[in-house]
Amino acid sequence: MIIILKPDLAPDGAEVAAILGLAAQFPNIMAKVYAHQGAAHALTEVHLIGETKAVPAEIFAEQPYVVRVVRVSEKYRLLGRHEGQIDAIGFEYQGVRFGQDTLHVFPGLCAVDTRDNVDRTMRAIAAAGLTTCRMGAYKPRTSPYEFQGHGKACLPYVFELAGKHQIRVIAMEILRDQHLDEIREALRAAGDPTGVMLQIGTRTPRTSSS
Repeated sequence: MIIILKPDLAPDGAEVAAILGLAAQFPNIMAKVYAHQGAAHALTEVHLIGETKAVPAEIFAEQPYVVRVVRVSEKYRLLGRHEGQIDAIGFEYQGVRFGQDTLHVFPGLCAVDTRDNVDRTMRAIAAAGLTTCRMGAYKPRTSPYEFQGHGKACLPYVFELAGKHQIRVIAMEILRDQHLDEIREALRAAGDPTGVMLQIGTRTPRTSSS
């Protein structure tokens, strides 16, 4: 069951707390809060997981801060739209709109090798009218003897050249928390000329942020 609240209600606000309190009355139900930031508004949802057939939707739908309650029968609850959902959710980052009505491709280098190749690749991407690309700084390999990427050493010129060629978003895989700090530091040093969309592979071990 998905409980959709009115726009711009804080996920840690009194309204969400009230919904969680109502959900706690029912056994074998787990509640999760999801917050989505759109271009103009924020949207908060509360998902009830478990034996929801016994949970009456009316108890939530009658609350003044609830837009609607959607019963989910599909296997994939978090993917796509469900019955009663008509609003598409998207977001804007670095002036690039990501949403249901947009399509972006991220051509580029699987593994950054030289500054010259980065320059030529970004020039070609920009000439094709694109503002998004891929640049692999951290490259895990099956064999430890293969090229693992330049890591943080290549970030300064990757971000500098992105600004030069007006690349707004770079897709880049990270392998550990440390890489986040390295990317943030390099972006700041370069004057934040672009943005980074992180790729996290299934092989990457889950670590806690420090």
